Amino acid sequence: MKIGNLAPQAGQKSYGTLVATQTRGQFAAEIPLHVVRGARHGPALVVQAGVSGLEIEPSMVLPSVAEELNPAEMSGTLVLVPLLNTSGFEFEQANAIWDDTNLHEVGRGRADGTVSEQLVDRYYRDVIAPADAVLDVRTGAKWGYFRYAGVYETASQERSRTLATALGLPHVLLGQPAGRTIACEAARDGKAVVSVWVGGGPGLRDHRESDLRRIRNAVRNALRSLGMLRAAFEGDTEQPMVVSCHTVLRHPGARGFTFIDKSRRGTRVDAGQSIGQIVHPFTGDVLTEVKVPRDGFMIDAGASWPVVPDGYPLAILGDIVS
Repeated sequence: MKIGNLAPQAGQKSYGTLVATQTRGQFAAEIPLHVVRGARHGPALVVQAGVSGLEIEPSMVLPSVAEELNPAEMSGTLVLVPLLNTSGFEFEQANAIWDDTNLHEVGRGRADGTVSEQLVDRYYRDVIAPADAVLDVRTGAKWGYFRYAGVYETASQERSRTLATALGLPHVLLGQPAGRTIACEAARDGKAVVSVWVGGGPGLRDHRESDLRRIRNAVRNALRSLGMLRAAFEGDTEQPMVVSCHTVLRHPGARGFTFIDKSRRGTRVDAGQSIGQIVHPFTGDVLTEVKVPRDGFMIDAGASWPVVPDGYPLAILGDIVS
């Protein structure tokens, strides 16, 4: 196998970069990669993170995951991408700086497109296309806190659900909101894909060690589930609550106001119940009560920072499946 300048042999691991394209100034637009190639034949798992330049927690733990794994004890190949959007991270922006592009909105990219589209196109062809399974590790950045595994409604939903329930996170969401993300495209291609949401917001301060441990455990449990690693289960639970999504409540879009969360996540809520308030920051007036449109279970996800971007998810609700 060969990805960029990496060509590890069976039973080896290596670190390097995939030079995907060049910027207008002829600088390399590249993606850092850790590749752990097992001693025996098996599946290929890609764990990607940092597609948004503000989602930093995975980069704090994924390199150490690569370091602790012994390829002699593994089957198949693990590719870890701790920080895909390097330019956004460097300049503390969600989007790629080269062309102010949200890498979650370019699908599988274009070979003749912008710098960001060329980057994603090369990455998708060289890294995602050969994979059997993908973990897309996400966080709430600075606005929200999340702790669940999401599964898209595609042809690969059952295999993705099996993988999601094995990760050790407390909730599994069926019907993860789709879009033009790399992960969605991989799911549409029939791969087992899980959107792994862990951390963000106050979690980086209040739950840092436990969230980093959850990300680490999710990777190891995925290897275990795919038969790539013989290891004991480590995680919050081996029997997560599986919830079928029916409602995503989002910020109404008015700028300049604050959202006061009532911390009902992880509980059952009734139709008409308030889960938070939109408040005027100067007068303290309550402008809107954010109410639940129907009964459901509120998974551990949503906004926690008072100033929330337009359209940001305030809460995700669904019906308990198992």
